[in-house]
Amino acid sequence: MKFAKKIISLGLVGIIGIGVLTGCQSNNTESNNSKTEATQTQDENKEETKPSNDVSLEKQSIGLEKVSNARQLGGYVTESGKKVVMDKLIRSGKLAEATDSDIQKLKDLNLSTVVDFRTTDEIGKEPDPEIEGVKNEQVKILNENVDNNTTKATTKVYDNPAESLLEMYRNGVLSDDMYSSVLNDETAQKGFTQFFQILLEQDADKAILWHCTGGKDRAGSASALLLSVLGVDRETVLDDFELTNEFLADRISYMQGEAKKLTDKQDEIDGVGKLTGVDRSFMEKALAELDEKYGSPTEYVKQELGLSDEDIQTLQDKYLQ
Repeated sequence: MKFAKKIISLGLVGIIGIGVLTGCQSNNTESNNSKTEATQTQDENKEETKPSNDVSLEKQSIGLEKVSNARQLGGYVTESGKKVVMDKLIRSGKLAEATDSDIQKLKDLNLSTVVDFRTTDEIGKEPDPEIEGVKNEQVKILNENVDNNTTKATTKVYDNPAESLLEMYRNGVLSDDMYSSVLNDETAQKGFTQFFQILLEQDADKAILWHCTGGKDRAGSASALLLSVLGVDRETVLDDFELTNEFLADRISYMQGEAKKLTDKQDEIDGVGKLTGVDRSFMEKALAELDEKYGSPTEYVKQELGLSDEDIQTLQDKYLQ
């Protein structure tokens, strides 16, 4: 992928001039003030009824010790006023280093299914631990038959942990269309279709966890689609996506520090940071493109992933309260 420059949309504010007739200034002013007060009251009432979600590490974390970016989608209020059920929808990074305590916490959440979005090579190097009573589903999002810069960089062994990310940045992996490309890819669409089918078949009283390696790109894209289908507002969807940067803050800082040992170019250091975490604007662009092409992410899920209106209602009935 070629590196695309970030596009910033500027909103234009229109200014309307109001003519005041001689001799009527006082009456018009009182009338305008009255209308203004009424409009402000209506706006305040709208603000009070609009769902407000506090998207934070403290609220979404499930408290795992050695599983990065581990959190739930529970608690988010939808635009219809319903709430995503607690402790049932969990996203995370790889589970390979999970401690006994971590595994017990997942069992306590009544976990029944783990969806692994990683490649065959990633799984082979760091397989998920076996958890009694939990089914592991391997769902491919990336096309492993394509020789790409990401695969090349992650299969090499480096002395400096930031070197692979620096190489990926220099090869143009960091691009504002990186998520758009995934959502338009046939392999990814098949994988996301599987993901939604697993969600549909999931017992309502059981928890499901999906993850990739860092729990941010593949898992983040799946989460953005799911939250959109459940009716969560766009700002919350993007806030949840960007929350990765809080969960991985120490890792991002460390990798940027290691990158400084390899380069003095600030754009490359920043690029390593963004590849360690996420760039909100990239997902914002991807979802906006779904709006433009399909009407909404939900319509994308219906048209490209094959979900019906009945399927979407089933998901909402199962995962909202």
